[in-house]
Amino acid sequence: MTARDVANVRQRLAVSAAMPRWLPMLAIVVVAVVLRIFLLANVDVSWFITIAEKWVDGQRLYVDIVDVNPPASMFLYVVPVLLARLSGFSPEFTCDALVLLSAGLSIWLAARILLDAKLLAPGQAWPMAALTAIALMIVPAWGFAEREHIALIAFLPALAVSVVRAKGGTPNWPMVVIAGLGAGITVIIKPQFATAQLCMVVASALCVRSWRVVFAVENWIAAGMLAAYGVLILLAYPRFFTGALPPVIAAYIPIKEEFFSFLMHAALPLWAAILLLIRRLKGRAMFAPPIGVVLAASVGFCVSYVVQQKGWPYQSYPMLALALLVLALAVIDSDPAESRSGHSSQLVAVLAAALMAAVTFFWLNIAVDRTAVAAAIRQIKPHAKMLALSADISIGHPIVRQAGGIWVGRACALWLTLGVETRRSTETLDPQTDARLRAYEESDRSMLTEDIASRRPDVILVQIMKDIDWLAWARSDPALAEQLQSYRAYMTIGDVLILRRAEGR
Repeated sequence: MTARDVANVRQRLAVSAAMPRWLPMLAIVVVAVVLRIFLLANVDVSWFITIAEKWVDGQRLYVDIVDVNPPASMFLYVVPVLLARLSGFSPEFTCDALVLLSAGLSIWLAARILLDAKLLAPGQAWPMAALTAIALMIVPAWGFAEREHIALIAFLPALAVSVVRAKGGTPNWPMVVIAGLGAGITVIIKPQFATAQLCMVVASALCVRSWRVVFAVENWIAAGMLAAYGVLILLAYPRFFTGALPPVIAAYIPIKEEFFSFLMHAALPLWAAILLLIRRLKGRAMFAPPIGVVLAASVGFCVSYVVQQKGWPYQSYPMLALALLVLALAVIDSDPAESRSGHSSQLVAVLAAALMAAVTFFWLNIAVDRTAVAAAIRQIKPHAKMLALSADISIGHPIVRQAGGIWVGRACALWLTLGVETRRSTETLDPQTDARLRAYEESDRSMLTEDIASRRPDVILVQIMKDIDWLAWARSDPALAEQLQSYRAYMTIGDVLILRRAEGR
């Protein structure tokens, strides 16, 4: 046998020895891909892909396209749109593929940071990566590729660096820069996620009893990126501050779910239950690094969820994903010998953790299936031009993409009108505020009227609600009512009335 043959045999043996370590990771990726095929498309992702396509085609953000979010929310999806046009795949496919690749890269970077700092033994890397992959690739469920999901993926290297600092270590410079860039992306996606960064950094500082950690380079990088982003919006998109932000502040941010109802959603009780189980398994050790640092970040994301108080499942994803990751580590690290009931106690902990992960998945997978509406629209006309009479984004998205249609509305929905009507019906407003809100509602109605008149949609989707009669609202305005005279009821599916433009109108 030659030396080359010996080298080949050794290489094959090495691959065979490594195979059991990476097989779980491969299985997780396969499951994640299969889930992308069978789970419903996310409404926000569908809308952002749609406006990214419009922006690539030359339409102007906050002029031809109206959205409540700063421009980063749309720019996240520009690359998938461009890749889709180059490759021939759908933007949804390229978006999912890029998010999965980003999750894998983020996991590798975080593992590299911990390995370099000697906080993770080589034999622990694959199990840790597999657990993290479950949190990043499977747990998001319907919220996959949402901004919260992408933000947590970007945040992971910063979390690893913070753990290193909490243990008194010094991460190497390339990883510090990567961590800063990732943290910067996180707060740019949603500035309120700075609460997670702050809680994580404070926890690290408390662990080493030094506030110098707060002023670490990666934190300056993240802060600088956020400041630069604000300047960029001011220079490139001044209409966000002058046209989009005022109505958002007046009629979107103040609209929150009733607090008791908000507390009764699964997110907060589930999060509290996970923390209690971690406490049961780890005791006071849950406050020590690395667990304490990761939980601090989870607390920060929880603060963001509570402050928003919308009750939407996907907004709770980062706090739940990090808590579940810590719970998995706590279960693995628990010693049956230390428990009176031994292995039976650990089995109960494993089952409880699995149950909480399953409940989290189902909570994050709450969505309404309106594919039947898309099928009905395809029967009306191929590539039908569409818009909606509704404040619910899911009435138009992803229906328009599923139907192969063209969205001709400037906004995704009548969110501004709903916000105005909600405030006027639930608050005692001073005359100036009431007049300003009425002007916003009239602007919303005028924009809808202009979109119907100039773009002549083939289909208008009307949401059927108990609280708001959208057809009555539309017909109460003479100009909008005149535009609707060209439409006839075609079919009602669930809570959606499909209006079809009459022949020759």
